[in-house]
Amino acid sequence: MAVDPVRDAAISTLLRIFDKQAHVDVSVDRTLRRNKLSPRGSRFMTHLVYGVVRHRMLCDYVLQPLCDQPLDQLPKPVLMILRMGVFQAFFCDNVTPPALVHTSVDLARKRSHAGLARVTNAVLRRLPASLKEISLPDRETRFQDYLRVRYSMPRWLVRLWCELYGEAGAENFCIACDTPAPPAVRVNTLLTTTDRLLGQMQQAGIAAERPESALDALLLSDGTNPQTTRWFKSGHLIQQDLASILAGALVDAQPGEKILDLCAAPGGKSLHMAAASRDQAEIIALERFFGRISRIVENRERLQSGSVVPLCGDALKAPFEEACFDRILVDAPCSGLGTLRRHPEIKWRLSRETPSLLAETQVAMLRKALQLCKNGGLVVYSVCTPTPEETVKVVETVLADGGSMAEDGPEQFNSWKTAPGQYQTSPENGAWDAFYLMRFRKQS
Repeated sequence: MAVDPVRDAAISTLLRIFDKQAHVDVSVDRTLRRNKLSPRGSRFMTHLVYGVVRHRMLCDYVLQPLCDQPLDQLPKPVLMILRMGVFQAFFCDNVTPPALVHTSVDLARKRSHAGLARVTNAVLRRLPASLKEISLPDRETRFQDYLRVRYSMPRWLVRLWCELYGEAGAENFCIACDTPAPPAVRVNTLLTTTDRLLGQMQQAGIAAERPESALDALLLSDGTNPQTTRWFKSGHLIQQDLASILAGALVDAQPGEKILDLCAAPGGKSLHMAAASRDQAEIIALERFFGRISRIVENRERLQSGSVVPLCGDALKAPFEEACFDRILVDAPCSGLGTLRRHPEIKWRLSRETPSLLAETQVAMLRKALQLCKNGGLVVYSVCTPTPEETVKVVETVLADGGSMAEDGPEQFNSWKTAPGQYQTSPENGAWDAFYLMRFRKQS
């Protein structure tokens, strides 16, 4: 029985994500490598997968009244097919109701049996005509419940956003997290300039723009995959999110210095510091997991940087003498809640306790970095989350130890400055993720 290969590939990908806890981006890339889909089919498959993960709670909210049994009693492939049907109905303008029903029934017949195919047909034919017809929790009297269902956000996260940003800010944050971010690239200034590459891309018909004059970064707003371009293959660019680029820029690497990237894979920030120092600094790219070292090497060779030295090792047991580095970047493991636009699966896997548990490791890493930093040297702390436990509270703990002080970065980064030495970005601002950064100057 023939089924739509694009939708079938999307179901396989979703099952890996929800059953095996696979990351969305990794799982999508794996599917695209293994299936010979057209460029259009690849884009649609990616859209389906990210959409279902992003809107899972809303899909289930719509489906449950239409099903005669609890959703968790359905076979998982059938549940994924139904969720994907809801997503297509409300978020895919180019899919007609007959098409989504027909293709979903075919998938259900392949993935289960004729009886559940009939159930799939009956449920999807009863879907409301539009999102406006869904009876959501009342926005005025049950605001947090409204946000939770409409934007598929766990209750504890809705409460957190309201605490951090107020009700209006929380809704804006949810809307931003619900919106896919355009891909960003960092220009490899060892081989070209940002303006030159921008001109070449625009001349080739790619909708590229330079969002920030302070960063060697471009946004591609027309769906172009940067990794398929000739500039990626020649090492003139590397795919890297804007906030991640800001972290490397705040280190402000200089020629002749010895620099440590404490959690380096896949190497984007290490290579950024290499370019900033004109490839004339010694940059140690430390990575705990050996399997990820190859990514650093691959990117280093493609970007033609000779100053980055990959090394496998644990950041908390880094094999270096004390006070031997001029600058250190601590891009610490974190909850990642600032990257929900790109990694929507995160919100289904964490709990309210996760940030506090991670903060213990983050404090330990910062203390280790300050030990390894020379007197008068610089340490930059970076996490892709806005949670207070992983940001300001970590910084307060380390500053209270003594021996370091907050230091502002270059003036061109003042638009992101929130306190002395501290910088934050938000997905409410264009294509940005929610990052937090802090610069420490070690005192003798």
